[in-house]
Amino acid sequence: MRKILVALILLSNIVFAQVVPDYAKEARWASFVEDGLMDGDVVWLINGDREFLTILTESESDSSKVAIVMHGLGVHPDWTGVIQPLRLSLTEQGYHTLSIQLPVLANGVDGKEYDALNGDSDKRIQAAVDYIKNMGKSADLLVAHSRGTTMATHYLASQLKHPFKKFVAVGMNGGSIPYLPDITIPTLDLYGTEDIDPVLTTVKQRQAASIHNTRYSQKQITGDHFFNDQNELLTQTVGDWLK
Repeated sequence: MRKILVALILLSNIVFAQVVPDYAKEARWASFVEDGLMDGDVVWLINGDREFLTILTESESDSSKVAIVMHGLGVHPDWTGVIQPLRLSLTEQGYHTLSIQLPVLANGVDGKEYDALNGDSDKRIQAAVDYIKNMGKSADLLVAHSRGTTMATHYLASQLKHPFKKFVAVGMNGGSIPYLPDITIPTLDLYGTEDIDPVLTTVKQRQAASIHNTRYSQKQITGDHFFNDQNELLTQTVGDWLK
């Protein structure tokens, strides 16, 4: 099964090879983030011949564990919905956090077209993992929201020797279902009572795709897709699961 999945992933990367990220949009987000960043430090990493922005925020305690944080469709690594609350609260849970800029497309592009960027996102995640290793620390936790969960599961399913010990998926939809059967690490599938239809209508399918994983759990809490006005509940739920 894994060999077939890896072959399909490689084939999809070839088919979508002509689709490239909107680097101009990334540059605009980078300028916005750098100008307004209040917590953490900007770190530029290399993906091939291009740099991409990440935000490193140090743990409040002496720790070797790092959480890589992945945002949703078309936004940036300090997005105020879900991403910023989690990248900051995890520093209180014994993790340094590295929130990474994922590849984006132009505004108005159908979300399905982002599947073409999974190969690019794999490389960015790996660049972040390598950076963390060079720091003398370990990438223990992967946290993703919305479209970021599809990119995260794509990476976890295709990388046989990834370092992650736990995975938190917030607002995961059907795009991740093909990859869930090859994920065996402890996984929290977290979503809101007022989440978007692609999340709510695939709850049972995500469960079925993860039936092999005895350390997979699914939890619904009060909130919409971005957990507006529910940051404390969101971060507390994730923190409790990590204990």
